[in-house]
Amino acid sequence: MQKQTADQSRLNAVRNEILDIALHIDAKESEKRRQRAAERALKARRGIEDHFESRKLASQLSEDDERLHHFG
Repeated sequence: MQKQTADQSRLNAVRNEILDIALHIDAKESEKRRQRAAERALKARRGIEDHFESRKLASQLSEDDERLHHFG
């Protein structure tokens, strides 16, 4: 009976260790997914900012060009 209890105890310990490892792996994968999502969001935000900055610069250059032709 004691051997069976010891075996059951060891089996429970191994199961708990496997569960802990699985949870740790899942947590790491979740963190990686979260980081990739944050990187994609940052890249998209930078792309949008670059787009609007390009439009603003193009507009300013166009205004400067018009002034040169008007007063030039």
